[in-house]
Amino acid sequence: MSKTFLQVRTDEKDKEQASEILENLGTNLSSVVNMLLKQIIMTKSIPFEIKIPQPYTQEEILSEVKATMEMEDMSLAAEDIQYLKEYRKASDKEEIRKQLLAEYREE
Repeated sequence: MSKTFLQVRTDEKDKEQASEILENLGTNLSSVVNMLLKQIIMTKSIPFEIKIPQPYTQEEILSEVKATMEMEDMSLAAEDIQYLKEYRKASDKEEIRKQLLAEYREE
């Protein structure tokens, strides 16, 4: 079996980080690229899932915030949820953040 040369353009930092990880695993980029090519041939596909990440739904976002606050013994009232929705839609998020911080400092 004759060998050929494969040239790939990639970000230098990515190459360095991947090379370091692979070295710690006892292999190298060339070996892993060859493994990938063999897997493509064997499976006749890309041997890992490729997909566009789906953004969180509004309910998932609120659920995460609520769970995080509950871990800190804080509650998330309907009014707080409304603030979060307004903040998410706002074009000047920094101004809303300053207003909320000012309100909490006054209490």
